[in-house]
Amino acid sequence: MEHPDGRLPSRPHSQYPPLRLRPAPFCPGHHHGRRPIMTNLPVRTLRRCARHDRTFLLVAVAWLFAACGRQASDDRPTVTYNCAANSNEITALQKELPQFLQTEGIEVRLNPFSGEQKLYAMMAARQAPDIFYTNNAVRDRLAAEGRLLDLSSFAESDPVIARFPAELLAAARSVDGGLYAIPNFTHTCGVYYNRELFAEAGLEPPDPDWTWEDMRDAATRLTDDRDDDGRTDRYGIFIPAHFIEAFEQMNHAPIHRNTIFLEISAEAREVHERYLALIRDGIMPDIRRVQALGMQAAQLLQSGRIAMLVEGVPHPGLMDTLTIDWGLVPLPRFDGLEPRYFRSDSGGVSISAVTKYPDASWKTLVWLISKASAYQPNPVVGNGDFVDAWVRKHPGADETGFRDVWNLSAQYPGGDPRYFVRFSSWTMNAILTRFQPLLDQLWSGAIQPGDLADAVPNINQEVRRELERQLRSPSLRPGFRSALENALRQEDALSTESSRP
Repeated sequence: MEHPDGRLPSRPHSQYPPLRLRPAPFCPGHHHGRRPIMTNLPVRTLRRCARHDRTFLLVAVAWLFAACGRQASDDRPTVTYNCAANSNEITALQKELPQFLQTEGIEVRLNPFSGEQKLYAMMAARQAPDIFYTNNAVRDRLAAEGRLLDLSSFAESDPVIARFPAELLAAARSVDGGLYAIPNFTHTCGVYYNRELFAEAGLEPPDPDWTWEDMRDAATRLTDDRDDDGRTDRYGIFIPAHFIEAFEQMNHAPIHRNTIFLEISAEAREVHERYLALIRDGIMPDIRRVQALGMQAAQLLQSGRIAMLVEGVPHPGLMDTLTIDWGLVPLPRFDGLEPRYFRSDSGGVSISAVTKYPDASWKTLVWLISKASAYQPNPVVGNGDFVDAWVRKHPGADETGFRDVWNLSAQYPGGDPRYFVRFSSWTMNAILTRFQPLLDQLWSGAIQPGDLADAVPNINQEVRRELERQLRSPSLRPGFRSALENALRQEDALSTESSRP
């Protein structure tokens, strides 16, 4: 399930393709899988079988896959859920699944996520789990290959789905109009700050309407070299680089879903310049300084090494562990612009196209999102006041500003601007494998914003070649092929128009 930390697909800081992308929270990330079923066979025996009788291994693998999808002995539907490999989550589910079996007559087997490559291999063998997480980076491509069940007919008649925010369901639609994943969580982001340090510096707590300049001024006054040795002991703020897209959106950078080519707008470039200025002026540590300190971002805030930190909201891993007197405010606005706050919609829960039990899988999926305690309270369900439910589960959060941050993000939702969300499934990898290393160089000071802009045409040429190659694939379903060809023609028309004198 998606985890609210603002980065790419579950560990609270991962879940996405191995492109150095940032992951999005309550979704599978880097986890250890289950032990193999056949671990009781001696290694020498397996080697001998592999050397002298490969047929034996093929039969054994076939038996293993068959066992994973075997129906329960009493013929009741058995559904496999590819949950996150999180011990707390698994324990909570195991306590509640017997009651779910009793009331719904559906047995649910937990299959902890053990890596995307294993999941894809199971799909190729037509032995995928019945229910699993997909993010925007891969959802459309899996759907185009016939790997995912279109859930439109289920969702249209389900009263629980009717309560979902319309913008989340709209974002879950693929380019062919199909609904191949149901949103399972959403989060925003904000600025966590140390109230004691603000008071020591003679600063009032930040106002929800504060601006970038307000934030910069506060960070400047909070930065401190206590022993005058020329090295900063406390920085005013730290903004992890994977939140820069959220600031681009606050600055009204044009951001469109399913974009097939890379573009760096003037608004985005302005944010890049401002971000680098925080580092250049010594009020925010660069990544090398953070690495030298040997701390995670949350530890930097807890220890007083930084006074403010941009992170996901809600973020239980941070909120429940901070022992300092902390507060929370929304991202700062840009002068004269209405806010467009980050609201994640990076993926959701899908059902395998080859499931034996589509109805039972759907019932299980809805139960997981709307009732399983491991994922509650859940803002996508619209069941009462999410903020009140969160505060009851996390006492003290109501005194921090959490309510204002969440309600403002709901009042001024900007959507999810992250790169792995905005780009098309067919070009995201091709773009980010080339673009992300340049971004890393930019934040480290190795190149300048102009160098980044100069690289865009070459990146897009490579992306076009990759897209054209994929369009020749016979496995691409007609609805997706047509949508991609139309998008390519529109991009060509816009390019031609912009090049005219």
